[in-house]
Amino acid sequence: MISYIGMKTQEVVIKPSVKVVMMPDTEILDEVTVVAYGTKRKQDLVGSISSVKNEIISNSQATSVSNALEGAVAGLQVVSSSGQPGQDANIVLRGIGSISASNNALIVVDGVPFNGKLSDINPTDIASVNVSKDAVSNSLYGSRAAGGVVMITTKTGRKDKVAINFNGSWGVAQRAYKDYDMATDPGEFYRLSWYGLRNTYWAAGKSIEDSNLAASQDLLGELGNYNAYIIPQGEYLVTPDGKLNPNARLRYNDSFADALFDNAFRQEYNVSASGGNDRTDYYVSMGFLDNDSYVLGSSYERFTARANVNSQLKSWLKVGTNVGYSKATQNGVQENAGAASNPFEVARSWAPIFPVHAYDAEGNMKYYEDGSPMYDAGNGETDGTSKRPTATNQNVIANMKEDIRETVYNNLTSRSYLEISFLKNFKFTANYSYDFTNSSQTVFYTPLIGDGQSFGGRGTKGSYNTTTTNFNQILAYSNVFGDNHHLSAKIGHEYYKYEYQYLAGQKTNFFNPNNPELDNGGQMQYINSYTANHNIEGYFGMADYDYSNKYYLSAAFRRDGTSRFLDRWGNFWSVGAAWRISNEAFMEGTNSWLNDLKLRASYGTQGNESILSEYDYAYVYTPYQDQYTVTWNGSELGYSPEFYGNPDLTWEKQKTFDVGVDFRLFDRVYGSFEYFYRRTDDMLFKRPVAYSTAGRPYNWENLGAMKNTGIEFEVNVDIFNQPDLKWTVSLVGSHYKNRIVTLPEENRENGITSGPFNLREGKSRFEYYTYMYAGMDEKGNAMWYMDETNEKGEVTGRTTTTTYADATRYFIGKSALPDFNGGLSTTFSYKGIDLSIATAFQIGGYAYDYSYLSGMSSSFYVGHNKDMWKTFNPETGQGSLPIWNADNASNSFTQQSDLNLIKASYFSIRNITLGYTLPKNLMQKLGVEKLRIYATADNLGLWSKRQGFDPRVAMAGSDDEYGGYSPMRVISGGINLTF
Repeated sequence: MISYIGMKTQEVVIKPSVKVVMMPDTEILDEVTVVAYGTKRKQDLVGSISSVKNEIISNSQATSVSNALEGAVAGLQVVSSSGQPGQDANIVLRGIGSISASNNALIVVDGVPFNGKLSDINPTDIASVNVSKDAVSNSLYGSRAAGGVVMITTKTGRKDKVAINFNGSWGVAQRAYKDYDMATDPGEFYRLSWYGLRNTYWAAGKSIEDSNLAASQDLLGELGNYNAYIIPQGEYLVTPDGKLNPNARLRYNDSFADALFDNAFRQEYNVSASGGNDRTDYYVSMGFLDNDSYVLGSSYERFTARANVNSQLKSWLKVGTNVGYSKATQNGVQENAGAASNPFEVARSWAPIFPVHAYDAEGNMKYYEDGSPMYDAGNGETDGTSKRPTATNQNVIANMKEDIRETVYNNLTSRSYLEISFLKNFKFTANYSYDFTNSSQTVFYTPLIGDGQSFGGRGTKGSYNTTTTNFNQILAYSNVFGDNHHLSAKIGHEYYKYEYQYLAGQKTNFFNPNNPELDNGGQMQYINSYTANHNIEGYFGMADYDYSNKYYLSAAFRRDGTSRFLDRWGNFWSVGAAWRISNEAFMEGTNSWLNDLKLRASYGTQGNESILSEYDYAYVYTPYQDQYTVTWNGSELGYSPEFYGNPDLTWEKQKTFDVGVDFRLFDRVYGSFEYFYRRTDDMLFKRPVAYSTAGRPYNWENLGAMKNTGIEFEVNVDIFNQPDLKWTVSLVGSHYKNRIVTLPEENRENGITSGPFNLREGKSRFEYYTYMYAGMDEKGNAMWYMDETNEKGEVTGRTTTTTYADATRYFIGKSALPDFNGGLSTTFSYKGIDLSIATAFQIGGYAYDYSYLSGMSSSFYVGHNKDMWKTFNPETGQGSLPIWNADNASNSFTQQSDLNLIKASYFSIRNITLGYTLPKNLMQKLGVEKLRIYATADNLGLWSKRQGFDPRVAMAGSDDEYGGYSPMRVISGGINLTF
């Protein structure tokens, strides 16, 4: 075996005389990576930049590329609060670096910061995704790069004959994972409700015998007299021994879940053409996606088009333009917690005894005069019932069929450049981009039933326009001195302008129940409009030097001005160095097994000014100015304080240190290991204030410091790498810790409480500060720990209490941060067969699973999780959970405490794709260059601590999916045809 750095390893037969011609390994020497304002050879990188494998993007059926990145890059976390098709996920790199400001990565598309929806970009148009994580890679983006940078590059043409590609796929969309283990059988639900009612009576002082009888007598009354069974006159539905009456005959068994969720059809078509000659290349594409969801009334439809043309007009002049357009229509559903029109909350939290349709006393479905089935809205439509104990005038099926929740997105992006080469080593480039997005939203609640009934119908129309303009000019210099000295430098200027225009109005009392237009409404509720602006101007420069492809130096500086702060300007810089150890003379003896070894380190600063989104009213002005709401009392114009500005507000400042090693062994094993340190000073923080102080419950301030430290690795192994047989396995992973370093003097002793956490010097931002469960007393009541104090208020010990309000909060040593997260993937190909598998995982960390706790409510008329059987049974004195007592809900075991924290570990199968490419010689006879058929599946499996619990929405330590849109599984088959 003979190998050399930059050359392909070859195996030769040993003979007395052997002539070996080494072939360059262009994958090692010439692989180019996108960096800030340009490209670099991968081997010359000083910073931390990871490339997402092409098959991760091409195989995924996610409507947004953001949802395809889970487990693909070390240190990258994807946080998705909604499975709605067309919804973007948040991308977080190297953990939470800010408390109140944005932690999301900056998205850069074709070299320009992008403010639109990633779902507006067709994934089949994406050529590469690179993730930039350290200061030396990001400091040129200055004030916007504190959360890292995700750089997306769209496809360009090839200087070759025209190639036409068609990709079509057809499949099914379904709910990806099982819901919580709820008591969905009416009989079990009645028995569980009887059990809770009996225990409530016993806790109030009745004997077991009296409690059993009273529960049987009062059960149906507590449930609004909803009886899904027919029972003989004078008999109990649930007998005093807690069993379902054997004479009970099922009257109806409607399931909201069955009516709401069903398999749906998905189809997608993409066609592209690319080609060119020595002077010009082009790429054009069109795509159409029709993605009905498994949820009734939810869908996503998208049309995309793109044209990318580059032309070398003169030897010294190159120009190009890249224009993309998309139109998407998204029909969504209510996702707010507690909403009776939220399909997920209804399916999970409504009692299974509440029917979808109305029934008579014999169990026959009732009908409207027009012959359509009558809905049960909780107002006595079903014979024998009184009012539903919750959510009267509501039926989520009727609501979703009559209500409208539609948003239409029109998105236009353009990137144009002019490149002039002069004086041999100089190049001037001017880049201009213009992005425009219009979002038109219609939300209509029918006057016939549901949320709009009491208003005579309620309709809202909104139009939201965003315009982003970016213009930069870059002067670049590059030269080689002698044979070994390489120098490149850039200086530049950038102007960025973002404008958001909002116009919305709402009316009630609609004349025609089927017409959502505002001119059909009789009473105006409001009409609002505003325009928000955000401007950044920056000057930057950078220089790179390397000697003999062994020693590398890099430095960058940027000065940014922003419209968000009164003190406009901030400076950001970075330095980095790398040493390719494998190119040293003393390493020559390792060439047979060590292909590459590079040590690199960087240090620098970045800023964060992302404190308000366009949906926050305060964004209309600037956070350093006082803001007021204009009022009118019928005769006089006035104003009231909305927000008190802070003229001293300034950037969050991050200092980042990164050290890593890149390696390649035996021409098969390659990857990197890294350590990072990130400290945030002058943290942007929403300081809570009394409502009487201002219209808002907070003011923005700079306070304190926080740090993150962690390790990351990426390891790839080419098990086979032959022309007809290739098999690669990849593993990425990361671990990080978080600490609050400093706080203002007035907060150092007691910290700042925020939800289940407390910001305290020396503690993690995500260590739980909550109540500690102390077990049960002899009556099954939950107990919590509380401090004992003397007359001076000093803590002298610890005792227990059954009164939750008297309990004490403690740091409990458990964190919302995972111990480790990452992804495992593999690609395999043999002759024409290809297989790829992508997975993601997380180990450790804790979360509050509020969706689960909603099913552990002490109310009788809500959906019950089967774990309610585990509550204390006064008849046996047994139970692993405290007693179910509806009269003592304020002291329920479901209150926030360490009892209800759950391990957030998980393993998910993100995608499996199997394909077959027909023999090339056969296809060429048919005039086809390539034909591949494939089957692919997204979200095939999720394994977590509890059925129904998805830890991926628990970035801040809580299950934010409470009532939210559960992820979607897509299984499809398709063809890829190239002419």
